[in-house]
Amino acid sequence: VRARVIVPDLSQDEDLDSNGDVQIKYTSGWISLLNALTGASGASPVPLGAYVVVAEQGCVITEGGRLKSKVKGSFVPGSCIEVVATRMEEGIVRGLIASGGHVTLFVPPGAKQGSSATTRASGGRGKENKPDGGRMLAMPVPLGTYQIIRGGLSVTSCIASTSSILMKLPLDATVEITETCVDNGRVRGRVCAAMNKDGSRPNCSGSNGTATGWINLFDPNQRWAKIVCFKGWRPVGVGPQRQRRSHSAT
Repeated sequence: VRARVIVPDLSQDEDLDSNGDVQIKYTSGWISLLNALTGASGASPVPLGAYVVVAEQGCVITEGGRLKSKVKGSFVPGSCIEVVATRMEEGIVRGLIASGGHVTLFVPPGAKQGSSATTRASGGRGKENKPDGGRMLAMPVPLGTYQIIRGGLSVTSCIASTSSILMKLPLDATVEITETCVDNGRVRGRVCAAMNKDGSRPNCSGSNGTATGWINLFDPNQRWAKIVCFKGWRPVGVGPQRQRRSHSAT
């Protein structure tokens, strides 16, 4: 599977506009997304759903998608936000948030630091004008298998935590989370399957009798579940390189 892309051309000499901003030059071409025979992936999409602000300086909210858009507020570190769409702006990854406005999610490696564009993107703290390894301002909440760490956790029928309760999950039950969102500052996860600690299936009052619905994962002050296995069956604490080596050894 191939896709046509437009990317910043970092090999070109830079020009500055009247405001001292770097005028980004772009180039187009084609990249490989997926090899259907081997399963190898050349690129993956920026995920939508719940994010947590991780930048020390917080995250600036602008009214529009452009980096020069009017600032309307900011998120402090640890804030939970829901991203509903993404875009590239001057080589920087931006996200449209459900509550309104845009934030910078991350500055990719090689982006020129120190221009007014990247300074605004990072919340006002610029560096000298040279490429670096990139910076993450907000981290996506991972999908995968979560373990319940607070017994009696409610599984509700809809995204809202006030929706009807289908069942309650006991301590140490595990659930498969396939989607995330933010409801009143709290990260919620969509459950597609659940299992008790002894391997039995929880009883559910849903129309089809299966354990599907939404649960609380965490908010800035408390946590109801912890991830134990990332999507794709990669255990927490095991990187992709280490996982591939262990598979080849077997």
